[in-house]
Amino acid sequence: MTQVQGAAPVLPRTPNRLDPIPGRRSLDDQTLAMIVSLASEVTILRARLDAAERLLTAANIFAPDAVDNFTPDAAAQAARERQRQHSMAKIFRPLREAAAIDLATLSSPEKVQP
Repeated sequence: MTQVQGAAPVLPRTPNRLDPIPGRRSLDDQTLAMIVSLASEVTILRARLDAAERLLTAANIFAPDAVDNFTPDAAAQAARERQRQHSMAKIFRPLREAAAIDLATLSSPEKVQP
């Protein structure tokens, strides 16, 4: 982490990998990575949304409660649903892949030692 005197600390853009923990399954690692990634994204999105709302309010483009009172039309709802489906597929892909690997490992016939 770098810091300029008098400035807020600059955090790394990507988190460091965690050291492996014995006995942890790959699915556990995928779940933890997913949670950390989502938490990071939510934090960034909230900060950006806050900045956008404050700038738009300060510029008198809309009232402070305009976002909370907004009701999207059918086209916007459909676009949001497509984006939600895409996001969910992307977010849960690592878990599906890890589960498929675990299932394949458990389902494969074990080799019998002569």
